[in-house]
Amino acid sequence: MADSSVLSRSVVETESELFKKEYEFAVTVEFEDVDSYKIVHHTRFIAYLERARVHFLTDLGFDLHPENLSIVLFSLDVRFKKPAFLLDKLIVSVFITSLDEFRLVLGYKIMRGRDLVLRATSGIAFMDSKLKAIVPAPENYIERMRMYVI
Repeated sequence: MADSSVLSRSVVETESELFKKEYEFAVTVEFEDVDSYKIVHHTRFIAYLERARVHFLTDLGFDLHPENLSIVLFSLDVRFKKPAFLLDKLIVSVFITSLDEFRLVLGYKIMRGRDLVLRATSGIAFMDSKLKAIVPAPENYIERMRMYVI
């Protein structure tokens, strides 16, 4: 699995400053990420999105298992624009496109320099771990995430 040791935040450190609403996560394409055609296999892009999403949420201070809840993926739409190759340096950007009491929709783009490699969206919701049912997000999540909606 490709490891991203370089993490670049576009979100500023203090709440008193103006927030930039895109989070950036650096990824280097490794040998195990490419397929027999010598391009990044489509499943690896999904892993890059997941990794960036987890870091986006945790770096903003969100617990991934809040109050006996699980954050679950309910939708994923990926649009491939250009291939990526071994040792490419990619930037995965994550941003919130919409949010309501039950759902959060994240937008993504993967860039190689100025080239758009991929665009995607994912929908996540909160599930009660015991009831196995979708429930409203904790209010502190909703309040904080509203600051990041594009």
